[in-house]
Amino acid sequence: MPRDILTNSKESDADLFLLAAEGVTPLKFEARAETGKRPPAGRQETRPVDDLPDRLSDFISFPEEESSFCRSGLSRSLRNMKKGRMKTECELDLHGMTSIEARGELVRFIDAARGAGMKVVGIIHGKGHGSGGEPVLKSRARNWLVQMPEVLAFCEAKPQNGGSGALVVLLKTRIDRFFD
Repeated sequence: MPRDILTNSKESDADLFLLAAEGVTPLKFEARAETGKRPPAGRQETRPVDDLPDRLSDFISFPEEESSFCRSGLSRSLRNMKKGRMKTECELDLHGMTSIEARGELVRFIDAARGAGMKVVGIIHGKGHGSGGEPVLKSRARNWLVQMPEVLAFCEAKPQNGGSGALVVLLKTRIDRFFD
């Protein structure tokens, strides 16, 4: 890249990064150099719930009539998710868990998925038939996801993938951090 582009440019850091990375092809995992560090496993070692940072509140109220959430500027991604164009790379099933267990598993799952470079994941919270009335995990899972800065958007899954008992979640990836 010519030096004068960098010194005379009024472009943002993100624009300069994209310009510098233009034409670059990502390496396949097998082609990467051996560093002695293990690659992230599909399933991370789980920590006890007590060791989790208490960053999620049960008292935030995401409107129950809302079936989706989207951070500013991502409406096209949300539309694609709602139409089923974005396939989940892995899923977390919260069935049968208490609220405390589900919260811990959700945090661990999102952290592990991001660590493994996943962009779209599924959360199965159920419809509340086993809770004796109100679907507790359905509303709490949505409340927790809204509070997580690494969650960009979510919507209900298509009927064949769980419908109102499951969510499709769009995660912030490492490259997305350059555009904050």
